[in-house]
Amino acid sequence: MWSDKYYYLNIYHDKELRVDCDTNQLVSFLKSLSQLKQTTTTAFTNSDRLPLYIDITLLWTNHINSWSDKDRATQRTNLIAIVCAKDKLKDFQELKDTFIKIATFLTWQLVDEQNDEGIEDFIL
Repeated sequence: MWSDKYYYLNIYHDKELRVDCDTNQLVSFLKSLSQLKQTTTTAFTNSDRLPLYIDITLLWTNHINSWSDKDRATQRTNLIAIVCAKDKLKDFQELKDTFIKIATFLTWQLVDEQNDEGIEDFIL
């Protein structure tokens, strides 16, 4: 999905979502990142020190393009869905580095659903 206001990013191992991770270990790692703060058991947003809106949701789902809030990951996570405002490029670069840290921690990939050039599933 493309928007002039938001980035729609995903972190996953493969598009078929065949690989998962322990949600508790992932949550512990995310809580250690100063750019993020936890909002629910399976969701994070930007910390107060970073004024750029983000929403990170941990999911366990069968299909990458078809999930809902009912797919929130309580034990295992196979998809991390990210929505991030586009209004501050400097802050987004810091967050992008954070998203890459998350992907590296999991040995997964960070993927833009559709970049500004119209390329779908663009690996960052």
